Amino acid sequence: MLRAMRSLLALTLASALCPGPLSAQDCRIEFTVAVTQGAGGIRPGQTLTGQAAFRTTGQELPGEAGITVHLATGDMTLDRGIGGDVWAIVTTFGNPVADLLALHARDVEGFTVAGLRYAGPMTITLYGRPGTLAGTQVPTAQPAWDAMTLRRRFALHAQGYDRVAGDVTALTVTCP
Repeated sequence: MLRAMRSLLALTLASALCPGPLSAQDCRIEFTVAVTQGAGGIRPGQTLTGQAAFRTTGQELPGEAGITVHLATGDMTLDRGIGGDVWAIVTTFGNPVADLLALHARDVEGFTVAGLRYAGPMTITLYGRPGTLAGTQVPTAQPAWDAMTLRRRFALHAQGYDRVAGDVTALTVTCP
């Protein structure tokens, strides 16, 4: 009996100290990129459009310096048939340098230059002054994403380098 009560107490304490996953959130993003660094047929000065749809899983991984990785599923595409799986949204809050909000896709396909198949991640990274974000959670309202104005960048990486990069000039978020 005492052993059963200890097990129940341990289980109760573990569930109280280790909260379960947060609720999932569905969002859709449409964005425009003014290319500053191009490769292949994508040239500086061009405007590219893209979209992403993601669902946070409710799982968060806290890190150093106010970083929180929010695991997610979904997809992100760029208008030339380039696309990959969304796997995380990263927020940085409480850092004295800048707040950060980033959407990361992996397993990106559809980009080939001079016969070399592209392999790497694609990301949108928005920076704001410290305190711009209200907390570590992924914002669900357009004004919170719009407030991230310090720098707004897009990058398509391959073989360890930025192959295509640019400024995010427009971004619309819908989280029903």
